[in-house]
Amino acid sequence: MKESYLCPHCKGFLNVDENIVFTVKNKQGNTDIIFLHPELGNYEVVKHKLFSYEDGEHLEYRCPICHKKLASDIHDKLAMIIYVDETQGECNVLFSMVAGEKSTFKMVGENAEVFGEHTEHYMDLLGMR
Repeated sequence: MKESYLCPHCKGFLNVDENIVFTVKNKQGNTDIIFLHPELGNYEVVKHKLFSYEDGEHLEYRCPICHKKLASDIHDKLAMIIYVDETQGECNVLFSMVAGEKSTFKMVGENAEVFGEHTEHYMDLLGMR
């Protein structure tokens, strides 16, 4: 993989091998590590079988390095990380922190590439209507 994902706070690398690594807290206050697929629009999640949450639950995503919350300034249900492509060009990636919700936005200047079937929940907030 030539792309990298970075924490917007500490600039630490979040991707390891073929996964993006996060610390996540569920509504019961339990915290664990989860892995998301690095391909934008691919919503595969790998987690420990005993770490549970329900579809529709708002999870808290944190950087596994600096432990800061990754919630964006745009909406508290969207996380924000930095995407760096193979040419070292940077942009922000926003994605839903609601379990089971498929919404991802690759923000390139004033434009966005949109991924997922639930993106309409955030289109107005991003000025995309």
